Amino acid sequence: MSANPSTPSSSLRISRIAATILLTIIVLLVCLIPKAENDLFFELRTGMDILRTGHLPHIDTYSWTNRGTRWDVPEWLAFVLYTLAFKAGGFLGTWLLMALLTVGAVWVVWFWLAPRVGMSWAFPLANLTLLAMKDCIQERPYAFSYLLLAVTLAHLTRLRQSGALADAGSSWRRLLWLPAICALWANLHQGVLVLICLLLAYALADAIVGIRRRAREPEEAVANLRGARRMLALAVACAIAAMASPYGWRIYWNVLVTLRDHNLMANVTEWNPVTVLPFAQLEPFFFVSAILFGALVFSRYRDFADTLAIAALFVESLLHARNIALFAVGGMVIAAPHLASCVQRIHGSLNFAPRSLSRTLLLSFGALIYTALVACVAAASIKDREGAKGYGPAGIGEAVARVPSYPEDACAFMDREGFPANLRMLNNFEIGGYLMWRRPGQPVFVDGRLDVYVGRTFDDMLVLARPDGSPAWERAAAHYDFDCVVTTSLRQARPFLADPNWTLVYLDPKRPYHMRCRILLRRRPQFAALIERCRRAEPRLALGAAPPQSSLVRY
Repeated sequence: MSANPSTPSSSLRISRIAATILLTIIVLLVCLIPKAENDLFFELRTGMDILRTGHLPHIDTYSWTNRGTRWDVPEWLAFVLYTLAFKAGGFLGTWLLMALLTVGAVWVVWFWLAPRVGMSWAFPLANLTLLAMKDCIQERPYAFSYLLLAVTLAHLTRLRQSGALADAGSSWRRLLWLPAICALWANLHQGVLVLICLLLAYALADAIVGIRRRAREPEEAVANLRGARRMLALAVACAIAAMASPYGWRIYWNVLVTLRDHNLMANVTEWNPVTVLPFAQLEPFFFVSAILFGALVFSRYRDFADTLAIAALFVESLLHARNIALFAVGGMVIAAPHLASCVQRIHGSLNFAPRSLSRTLLLSFGALIYTALVACVAAASIKDREGAKGYGPAGIGEAVARVPSYPEDACAFMDREGFPANLRMLNNFEIGGYLMWRRPGQPVFVDGRLDVYVGRTFDDMLVLARPDGSPAWERAAAHYDFDCVVTTSLRQARPFLADPNWTLVYLDPKRPYHMRCRILLRRRPQFAALIERCRRAEPRLALGAAPPQSSLVRY
């Protein structure tokens, strides 16, 4: 993977192709590491209904708790694309779409860095970016944002570095495609707001620099202020273009509603600060942060706007863990000129000699060893999630989405026993989306569409998930007057198991005891025959408290 200019062009091209292939393999292996995909199922259910009816949802029809509540789906196009991928290839199809988007994002970082810092630096930097992203690589709409943010920032950085934005005679035509891509992006994921905020940060930074230089360097100050006006105009144009959605201005309102609900923000892991994550999970993030800010400090190329933009992404990732991936991708692209300057300084100070064959072979061998290690981790992770379909393509697709860990057998039991539709069902948050998708005729209590449940329902969901015998739990249980409980949480099921007014009718035999799916029915006349036919004992009810579970809602 040598980037030495004295290398013959054909050898350099072969090295670049080989490095790209190896990097692609690594990305695909990382994408194979299973993640909890609670949201994928309601996305598929919504996408299927959009394709079936030809209409976008505006109110909730999937829950019985908040039916009729306003529900916007700004990411409707991503839902449809994932659904089409599912129709074409099942869960392997949804994985392939996610993997292609992730490969695209890492490719942008790789091809953007390689000509600037050399392949021997770009390869580990691209892999470090991937490692920082790894916990956010899921079959969800924000995979589109990783790719689109990388592409738009690469174009923007190129224009800024060339001085085209500050040049009075430069054409605006090279900027016009940004609002167009924002119009598309807004229908895929609300991550388009990150780009708009970065454009505003660039405008602010250019304005500050221009004002400070006005007395000493009037011509440069004029150029800075011109660039600030253009960045501001571009931000406004992109913000307007982002409303080219069936939901219009509500793309902004929905984000505001989420951010202003403290209970929601405090109890969803991905919206929590990075402090909720284990340190080992944050190591790549810290490495990326150190490299980016180190490059800004030691670079000979100075641009206050780049510093402000990277700092903004960094702060946002500290506040909300889900944005670590956006920080890693966006930060690497923005910092490319600074990284190039630092690499030149390192080469100059250490007097690097032209690469020898032995050195190139050593780097290549190290890359192969790293690839093998990633493959081992991916294989071990897949093995832990193996389902009934084994290691075939369909089985791997299901294992990556952790489909075997969801209560398929419980749903099959309800279908087989003819459970009535429209039960007032209590389900735990983690399986709500799966129940929506697997049993479309049964409304759920709660699922991953948190904007539907923001407020009382979400608050009550937290109370019911952590029964402690408090008056708050009693009030919530009485308020909803449940007919049925379907839960994979022993902690949530325990008070119903102990209540003589409830009967256990299903217990999943395949999972660890505290993770088994349990179905309980309330003793009511309409369920008498079903209870008599299916009732069973809870053999370990007398044991102590259930294993402790985090109070955070995990994605």
